[in-house]
Amino acid sequence: MKRTVLPFTAIVGQPRLKQALILNAINHGLLGVLVRGEKGTGKSTAVRALADLLPEIEVVRCPFNCSPDNPSLQCETCSEIYMRGEELHILTRKMKVVELPLGATEDRVTGTLDIEKALREGIKALEPGILAEANQGILYIDEVNLLDDHLVDILLDSAAMGVNIIEREGISVSHPSRFILVGTMNPEEGEIRPQLLDRFGLSVDIKGMKHTEERIRIIEVVEEFEENPESFSKKYANEQEALRKRILKARDLLGKVKLSEDLMKIIVEICLEFEVHGHRADFLIARTAKTIAAYNQRTKVTVEDLKEAAELVLPHRMRRMPFEEPKPVMEKVESIIEQKAPSPESETSEQDNETYTLDSNGEMDSHSPVDKQLKDKKKLFDILGPRKGEIKLEKDKKRRTGSGRRTRTLSTHDGKYVKARLPEGKTTDIAIDATIRASAARKGNLKIEKEDLREKVRAKKVSSVIVFVVDASGSMAAMRAMEMSKRAVMALLEDAYQKRDKVGFVVVAGDKAKILLYPTSSVDLAAKYLRKLPTAGKTPLSDGLYQGLQVLKTQLWKNRNIIPIMVLVSDGRGNVPMVNNVKQEAVAIAHEIKKRGIYLVVIDYDDGFLKLGYNQEIAEAGDGKYYRLEELDSESVVDVVKRISLFGERLNAQRQGRFSPESKN
Repeated sequence: MKRTVLPFTAIVGQPRLKQALILNAINHGLLGVLVRGEKGTGKSTAVRALADLLPEIEVVRCPFNCSPDNPSLQCETCSEIYMRGEELHILTRKMKVVELPLGATEDRVTGTLDIEKALREGIKALEPGILAEANQGILYIDEVNLLDDHLVDILLDSAAMGVNIIEREGISVSHPSRFILVGTMNPEEGEIRPQLLDRFGLSVDIKGMKHTEERIRIIEVVEEFEENPESFSKKYANEQEALRKRILKARDLLGKVKLSEDLMKIIVEICLEFEVHGHRADFLIARTAKTIAAYNQRTKVTVEDLKEAAELVLPHRMRRMPFEEPKPVMEKVESIIEQKAPSPESETSEQDNETYTLDSNGEMDSHSPVDKQLKDKKKLFDILGPRKGEIKLEKDKKRRTGSGRRTRTLSTHDGKYVKARLPEGKTTDIAIDATIRASAARKGNLKIEKEDLREKVRAKKVSSVIVFVVDASGSMAAMRAMEMSKRAVMALLEDAYQKRDKVGFVVVAGDKAKILLYPTSSVDLAAKYLRKLPTAGKTPLSDGLYQGLQVLKTQLWKNRNIIPIMVLVSDGRGNVPMVNNVKQEAVAIAHEIKKRGIYLVVIDYDDGFLKLGYNQEIAEAGDGKYYRLEELDSESVVDVVKRISLFGERLNAQRQGRFSPESKN
């Protein structure tokens, strides 16, 4: 079925998002765009609309979508045919938007061995994956910040080299994989791995429209489009065609755009002033400024082009400490430019900054000196490797046990293939290399029988989800416990920036407990919600435990491989029951916590001479650890949580009869 896409020119608002996408369509050397913003702001709509807008491309009719006229963008087979001067079978089609699902396996992304051909014909043949489909297209990753780490590693390699190399099952196969990388994310759901963050050339932060007229216009556009997509698209046909031609002309003009030495010096000054890592920002600002000039049909970069480029390239590369608010970019950029920029007289003139106009058909003026057959054949190589993280953390020089991304569990179907073993029952995840070796060793031939089968064992990194349930009754002891808990949450989130651990916060105060912070790895979101905490004299303790339990059950339902941890910080003196008796309810919920395999830590801040609380009973019922507040500080709590996280990973491996490399010691 033909799918009708909302026209790109019909999208209401979001000018910076549309600009970033158009610039990448003109110059693939900009390395894609990261779109950060709330859900429902048109991120995915704009990406799909861009692909529909762009002109058709020529590809070889082969599994890897090779270029018909550039050997460096061809697979081995197509390159051999091309070099022999033989004719390649060429297909003209629209540029594809290929989506990378969060739950994709490594084989689905990179491709896998064609089992039938390997066993029957003895040839190495690859079943193409997502990276083959995306070649010469757009690779779109929704919620890129939630992507599994082993898939991030694959993307880093492919984005750096423009080639996908598969080395496994006794074979090595490579194919071109160059694409416009577009990622979208909601910052409230967690941060993105720094190495991948830096691979995006441009970034854009978008929000929902605030003006009434714009929101009304969005309603009108959506309703009209969904009522009759074809009729609606025809209304925008001329605008679409004009923009398409403008993009094509900008591509032709890009090779003639010049960047003065004075402006190059300003770019370097800006990057030094912002303390960005490496040199990628320098050349990306230069490339982006040139592309902006070409889009505006000019052959010389201006100061304004430079400002626009810096605003797209710098924000996601700026160094800042955890919980520090993002620094303004443009004010500082303009200040540097004012000090360093050449005078307007020397910056531009009629001779050295030719401007090209388009006629009513989108064609360049016939008096333009630009050769219409000019093609920009410069090869743009990404010469820099992954950089260190954007966040600089002070080290406390304590030896800590690992959790989150340093913790791995072994499983089938998910994760990276690390070894093979005899199947434990039926399996569909067959290790072909080990199966062939087993058959050859046993019989000396490749007649595969049941006893030769081996299944893959995959390593998957496991994260922890820690939910703090904190009593905020308003007493001095409670306030001290609250501050300790906040510091512990912040410390855990600093570590979670580099890992996949998540931290949540439930406040026990008033008539009912409140989930203040759903599990997140976002330092900014935590800082926002934990800055001010509600306090009250009442203590609905059992409801707090119940709310924490529900949060962790939801996380377990989403991913059964997580390590769930609940940290109760209270004096144990609940006085608001859910139904009848707070103590009975709390103990019953603690039994359920144990049953669900949730690790419980109880921190008691009851400082009275007579211990009236029942925290010890809760800890015993939940098979948890019990501590006195005076025995701990925030660093101690972090250490306790990390030790439990590592213990949970080891216990999971023991239950499955497997041990990850980290847990053997």
